[in-house]
Amino acid sequence: MKTDFIELEKTIHDILAVPEYRDHPASKALKQLWEINQDQWDRMDRLTRLSDSYQDMMIQRERSLSERFDKHLRQLEKMTRISDRYQRSLRQLNIELEKTSLIDPLTELPNRRMMMKRLSQAFDEQLEDESQHGVRIENLTVAMIDIDYFKKVNDEFGHQVGDDVLIALGKLMEKAVDGHGIIGRWGGEEFLVILPCHNIKDASILMESLRAKVNAYSFKADDKTVSTSVSIGIASYQDKDTMDALLSRADNALYLAKSHGRNSVILG
Repeated sequence: MKTDFIELEKTIHDILAVPEYRDHPASKALKQLWEINQDQWDRMDRLTRLSDSYQDMMIQRERSLSERFDKHLRQLEKMTRISDRYQRSLRQLNIELEKTSLIDPLTELPNRRMMMKRLSQAFDEQLEDESQHGVRIENLTVAMIDIDYFKKVNDEFGHQVGDDVLIALGKLMEKAVDGHGIIGRWGGEEFLVILPCHNIKDASILMESLRAKVNAYSFKADDKTVSTSVSIGIASYQDKDTMDALLSRADNALYLAKSHGRNSVILG
């Protein structure tokens, strides 16, 4: 049965208030017992208030920690987003830098560095084929191309027209070589063509076709027409060749083509 402490307190007060019970030993003991009980209740009340205060403090602390955690989490998410954007920008920058380091900015053809890498790869494949077959296989040819009298184009029409001619001829020659090999700007008005799987006979036929296309091409500059031609020197891989030796023979063949009147293809 549940005790009604309010009713009990009233009953004890009523007993202690009766005059004839005032000097009774039980009345004194009951009064002391009640005072002890009240003291215990006061202590319990203080403990309860202290416990409530502690719980409030812990709740406030947890709320504060939660808010701080949420703040740090938001900061971390913000930093992550910034880092992701930075990483994407860095990757894009690396791609652009790699492209810049390997592509000629004017003609958008592979530059000298890229062509040397491709020639090195072609050389490795050539040596691997020879190792597998045990015999010398002439299936790598290079061609050096020089635009004839290009300085006169710059002097007569200006460097802007000269750049436009380089761009136009670069696209024309790239289309002529497409599917057979790779062409890149070697420097100035010179271009290099790498023709894997081509012997010197097949390469000379292809380069003669390229020379004829350039010779038939004309470039419009304002009210003037710019026509030009190319000289080409060809060299094919030989036994125990180095890249320098192969390029040197092609360059010497180009020199002969220019010496013999230009607009021609010479085999080295």
